[in-house]
Amino acid sequence: MRLLTLILLCSLLFSCSKLTVSEPLPDIEGITPSSISSDLTRINIVADADLFENMYLNFAQNIEISAQIEYFDEKGILLLDESAKIRIRGSGSALNDMKSIGIIFTKKIDNLALQIINTEQVLPGDDLCTLQSIRLRNSGNDDGVTHIKDLALTEFAIANSIDLELKYGTATQVFINGKYYGLLNIRTENDRIALSDLLQVDSSSITMLKSDFKNGNMEYKEGNFQLAQRLNQAIDDEDVFELKRLIDITNFIDYILFEDYLQNTDWPHNNARMYSVNGSKFRFLLFDLDRAFIRPKMNRLPLMEYLDDDISKMYQILRANDENFIPTLEKRQKELYTLFSPTRFNEIVDQLAHNIDGEIKYLIKKYGAPHSTLQWKMNVDKMKRDFDRNDHYNRNKYDLN
Repeated sequence: MRLLTLILLCSLLFSCSKLTVSEPLPDIEGITPSSISSDLTRINIVADADLFENMYLNFAQNIEISAQIEYFDEKGILLLDESAKIRIRGSGSALNDMKSIGIIFTKKIDNLALQIINTEQVLPGDDLCTLQSIRLRNSGNDDGVTHIKDLALTEFAIANSIDLELKYGTATQVFINGKYYGLLNIRTENDRIALSDLLQVDSSSITMLKSDFKNGNMEYKEGNFQLAQRLNQAIDDEDVFELKRLIDITNFIDYILFEDYLQNTDWPHNNARMYSVNGSKFRFLLFDLDRAFIRPKMNRLPLMEYLDDDISKMYQILRANDENFIPTLEKRQKELYTLFSPTRFNEIVDQLAHNIDGEIKYLIKKYGAPHSTLQWKMNVDKMKRDFDRNDHYNRNKYDLN
C-alpha cells in the first residue's frame, strides 16, 4: 500500500512537471506597448542604448541619464510622452536580472487625468492628483515569487486606516526602447519630490532622514540639517522630552506596531525614513514590506528592547522614560491586532492576483521566474497561508483571542 502511494505521488509530481514544461507562453520578441495582449497600462522608456546599458551594468554608481517616458493605457493608446531622468533603484534588489527603475519627470504629471497610479482608496490627507517622482519596482525580495506582496500589505494598511505615510502603486507592463522588459509595479517614491505631491506642500519645506542599513542610524538626507541634528542629538542624549517634541508619537506607535505585526525581518535597521514638514513633528514612512512574515516568531518589539539602531533606540527611550507610552501602545496594539483580518488580506490578494493573472506569463517567458503560472499561484496561496499563520501567532502571543 505504501509503495502504491509512493508511485501515485511520483506520478502526480511528474504530471505537474509536464504541465509546467508544456505551458504555452507568449512570444515576447516583436511585441510592442500597443500590440501586447494585456489588461494593464504600459510604459516604454526611450533612452540612448549605450547610456542605458552603462547605467544598468554599473547600478552601484547611481548613474542618472535622460529618457523619454511613453505611457499607454490598457488598450495600447499613447497618452503621454514626457522627458525625464532615470536611474537604477534599490540596494539588494538591484542585483536582480530585472531591476527597479526610478523616474523623475521634468514636470508634474496630471495623474487625475492619466490614472498612472489608480487606487480605490487613499489615506486621509494624501493626494494622488499629481506625480513627478515614481519608481518601476521589481518587487524586491518578492521578485519571481508573487509580485504582489508589498502592494497587498500596503493596501491592507490603507484598508485598516493606519496612521502612516506609504507608497501607493499598481502593476504595469514595461518596455525599454520598444523591447519587452517585464512586469513591474509603478510606485510613488519616498523622496521629497514625491512626498510634496502626496501631501500637497512645497518640497523645500520637507526634511528627511533615512536609515543607514549598515549601522541602523537615521541619517540626514535632505532639508533642514539643524532639525535633523536635533533629532540625532535627542537620541544620543536619550532625551525623552526633546524626542517627544520632535516625533509624532501616535504615528510612531502605529508604525512600529504594523511592522511588529508583520514580523518584517528587513526592519528596523533598514528601510526606515522620517520626514518633517515646515519643522513639524517627524512622521514615519512605511515601505518595502516584501520580507514580512517570512519566518515565524520574529516579532520586532521584543527584539527592539535590545537592538541598537535608531528606531529601536527611540522605542527604548520612550519605553523607559515615559510612563504613558507602554499603556498607550498596548491599548493601540489590542485595537489594531484585533482589527487585522486574514479574510480581508485574502480579499486584497485575490484582487491583485486577478489583475496580473494573464500577465505573469510574460514574466515567466522573459526571466523564467516564477517557473510557471502554476508555481506562481502556489506562491500566492502560500503567502495567504503564511499571513494567516502570522496572525494566529500574534493573537496567541499577545493574548488577543
